[in-house]
Amino acid sequence: MAGKQSEHMKPPDEAHWKFKRNRDGDKHIKNCDEGYYAPTVVFKHGGKVRNVREVHHVLCVHACSDATLPVKIEAADKKFIHDSLAITDWDINAAANNIGLPRKWAYVLDTDATLKVPGAPNEWDGLPCHQVDHDIYLDKVEEWVTENIWNKIRANKSAENCEYMKPEAVKNMFERGSRMWKALLRRRGMLHGGTRASLEYCQSGKEDPAKEDIWHKPFSMAMPEGDIRRRNKPPKGNLVRTGLLTMIK
Repeated sequence: MAGKQSEHMKPPDEAHWKFKRNRDGDKHIKNCDEGYYAPTVVFKHGGKVRNVREVHHVLCVHACSDATLPVKIEAADKKFIHDSLAITDWDINAAANNIGLPRKWAYVLDTDATLKVPGAPNEWDGLPCHQVDHDIYLDKVEEWVTENIWNKIRANKSAENCEYMKPEAVKNMFERGSRMWKALLRRRGMLHGGTRASLEYCQSGKEDPAKEDIWHKPFSMAMPEGDIRRRNKPPKGNLVRTGLLTMIK
């Protein structure tokens, strides 16, 4: 039990914790094996290199930091949480907590005539854009970690529920969060037919009343759906993919 350990010995410095909650160079990128896989070739547009993919921490670095601990948390509770994390084997940069998501340039370069080569960036369908409503996503994940991890650890300490304070139990909390939020991102990208269907609707120049207010939603990371910022479709005379860079923002 983490509480008993802390009574008899000083917990290790965070650098020596089993729990890894900070970015470690490009480890998360190397570990990522889900979501959008950008090709290894360099893509250029307008004379500039354009990145088409970013790897997203599902449970984010800030969400797993002390910044999301409950307001006015008592020193004893904070210490108990730290003691619990010190012996919990979980890594924020592991594959299970990461997913590849497209940047907006992936949509533009997808049909560029100069990119008719193996590995062109066209596998982004069904995933939201890492540059759309990312801030709203972060806020919700931070709230979730506070309520569903930090507060539960505190509650189990108060109730002396030793079984739920073991390292395996704490690890399961974070693993469950990674699975849940990753599934939410995948479902969002497939909303209303998916991101490719939405992009094709914009390019078609058609005006379908049923789609005018929802075409942008699959691109958004915001949770829940009601928190998605509204976007206007590009005007008819500007239905080119580069125009979407400013409209999908």
